[in-house]
Amino acid sequence: MLNSYPGFSQMRTVYKDIETKNVLYYKVEEIVNMVFGGTTTRYTVSDLSLISKIELGPENIRIITPVYKDERYKKKYYIETKNLDKKTEKNREPTSLLEIAIESGEIEISQNAEIEQSKLALVIGKITKTEVVPVVENEPKGEKQDYILVNVVHVYERVLEKGYKSAFMFQKVADHYYFKDQMEKAVKWYEELFALTNDLDPMYYYRFGNALLKTGNTDRGNAIIEKFNQLAE
Repeated sequence: MLNSYPGFSQMRTVYKDIETKNVLYYKVEEIVNMVFGGTTTRYTVSDLSLISKIELGPENIRIITPVYKDERYKKKYYIETKNLDKKTEKNREPTSLLEIAIESGEIEISQNAEIEQSKLALVIGKITKTEVVPVVENEPKGEKQDYILVNVVHVYERVLEKGYKSAFMFQKVADHYYFKDQMEKAVKWYEELFALTNDLDPMYYYRFGNALLKTGNTDRGNAIIEKFNQLAE
């Protein structure tokens, strides 16, 4: 697929698969050097030809979101990335486009998607929403917690089950089941979280330990609660 564009108004060939029917306009979000913090730029365009022609580097992402005339239309996102070629370790040309659709808590990712796990995890975190709920009774006080909408949890869970590992998504899915008192599922996802990283807020040690205790794993649960007590001192 070509990726050339001699004129400013010409639509990039890589965008040929983006839906245009019943679209009012497009939201564009450009994430630059995401691994090192970088910057995020957001703008809207009425036509795909008006999207920035700046080339993406290997650590950057452009998210294109159609806004439809009918709000009930399936939500779609188009993710433009430039991945490294695993054989040559050089940037692939041209940039690739991944379509993600979300409807009724189900996520659809195009087959044979060429996108790195860290990028997909970041994108899913960007395009899904959270809401705040009161602090759970009897839980040690901490920062105000985000609580995932049920359908969004299912989106995260499906992505994680595809093998895309993300501490952010592990936290949100595990917390969802923890606060719903579904401790076996909470333990499953806290296990995955702690296997990925131990650099976590002490509250996650408390939740993981408490979930273990409630599922009958007393020795390990007490050990992790003790770790929480040490970190919280």
